[in-house]
Amino acid sequence: MKSAMKFVKIAICAIVCVALIFLTYRYINKPSSSGAAQAGGPGGAPAGQAPAGQQGGRGSSGGSGEQGGGRASGGGKQQGGSAQGSGGGAPSGGKNAAAGGAPGGGASASKSQNVTSVRTQIAEVTALQDYVFTTGEIAPLSTVAVYPEIGGKVVRLNVEVGSKVKKGDVLMKVDPSSPGMEYALNSVTAPISGTIMSLPARQGTTVTVNASVATIGDVSNLELTANVPERYVSSLRNGLKADVTLEAYPEDVFKAHIIRQAPALDTASRTKEVTLTFDSPDARINAGMFAKVKLFTDVYDGSVTIPSSAVIERSGKKYVFVLNGDGQTVAEREVTTGKSVDNVVQLLTGVDAGDRMVVEGMRVLGNGSTVRDIGADR
Repeated sequence: MKSAMKFVKIAICAIVCVALIFLTYRYINKPSSSGAAQAGGPGGAPAGQAPAGQQGGRGSSGGSGEQGGGRASGGGKQQGGSAQGSGGGAPSGGKNAAAGGAPGGGASASKSQNVTSVRTQIAEVTALQDYVFTTGEIAPLSTVAVYPEIGGKVVRLNVEVGSKVKKGDVLMKVDPSSPGMEYALNSVTAPISGTIMSLPARQGTTVTVNASVATIGDVSNLELTANVPERYVSSLRNGLKADVTLEAYPEDVFKAHIIRQAPALDTASRTKEVTLTFDSPDARINAGMFAKVKLFTDVYDGSVTIPSSAVIERSGKKYVFVLNGDGQTVAEREVTTGKSVDNVVQLLTGVDAGDRMVVEGMRVLGNGSTVRDIGADR
């Protein structure tokens, strides 16, 4: 009995669902009653039966001068009048609107789309300064390690790190005596004039003839030693200028120049050692500092230069675009490039000084393209 009741409930639910689906479908697909009224003339009259004075008038598809072929198309009231005479109403107005408005607006839009905005600059002959980046260390012009003549205990120390000494000054006294044997004190003197840069020996320590007890350097005359890669060796020569920056003073630039070069390359690193001296002494520069060196090498002049990005390469050839005399079109010119430094390249042929070249926006251009210069470098 329970199974039968359950089956009846399920059947009733299924019938209700089917009925709801059917009613929903009928509602969605019910014909619109307003369509026929809109298709005809005013008041729902069938098309073609409306009074002649109202066809082409203010109906939903009418052909008055304002709606049919009117202001948007440029046809004006004459097109609306033509619609009244023929009794065409909406059809006539629609055709006139399409014929009058679309072509005129389309031509204007097409012309606007064909104009490309670009930036130009005048071609000028400028020199390119090439350079090499390298690093190096600062050291005194001359440095000497001091050794005692005899080993023993340091019994007197007359200097400290940073002390200025002259050649022959006594740096320390060494007692070479040993148990059961007594000797006179031995003096350790400065072999050169300069500044004590390091002092490993301390009073009371024992020193030997094989170990340095002090280092003296001429810190008033500093030099910078740097290594230049082999591929730039052909550009090296004494006197080349350089800009030096130090980690301690990153915003300051110290001027220097090459005073000598190593006679041979280092076979391990394939670099050549060059020595530079600073153009003027500066108390901020200390021996042992790490330096970044911008070494100026060759100068390339006598040619027009342009940003490298303005040169287009196609099929193995290089081109630029030059603004024509009318100021509105461009000409494509094949060029020959030369040296390049910092994204600026020489143009050896194809462009003359005074030509106005396109430097931005040239990727979409062709020979004779119409352009608008939005940022000329005048």
